[in-house]
Amino acid sequence: MAEILLVRHCQSEANKRNFAAFGNEESPLTEKGRTVQADELRAKLIDRGIDPTAYPRRVMASTLRRTKETAASVGFSEEVIDVGPEINESNVEGEVLSGINVIQKHTHEGWVPEETKMRAERFIELIRSRSLDYEIFFTHGLFIASVLTVLDSPDYQFDVKRGYIPLQASITPITI
Repeated sequence: MAEILLVRHCQSEANKRNFAAFGNEESPLTEKGRTVQADELRAKLIDRGIDPTAYPRRVMASTLRRTKETAASVGFSEEVIDVGPEINESNVEGEVLSGINVIQKHTHEGWVPEETKMRAERFIELIRSRSLDYEIFFTHGLFIASVLTVLDSPDYQFDVKRGYIPLQASITPITI
């Protein structure tokens, strides 16, 4: 069993526009995300005994700009931030463009995109086999929701408004 931390990125420009950031790979963090939320997230990590400026291990971020910027904004050196598509956000552009509110669909139906669910299953396998040997992952809300959906554990609360999708700049500890 391993405990990992899934960290949802800070506010991006796409989030600020009240638009789901899905598909916005290059959407940078807002000023609030880089400062206020990053400071709050750093404090949460320090409360867990993790000082980003002195952390002895590598961390992983998705390939999307906002996760890498979040990791750097909380204090992790760019030299210790690895990137990988395994923890990228879902590609739900088609659903969003057709008018489907994917967050509501998740909370009402427990829905997650099949592609993301398969990546979440693979991610869990890689953690369990220690093939993906990180403790901290900077990722996205719907990917975190997909991991929690696959785990389907009573340890995680399904919220009637957000389902398993965490707020921006939050940490979801998971034991796998």
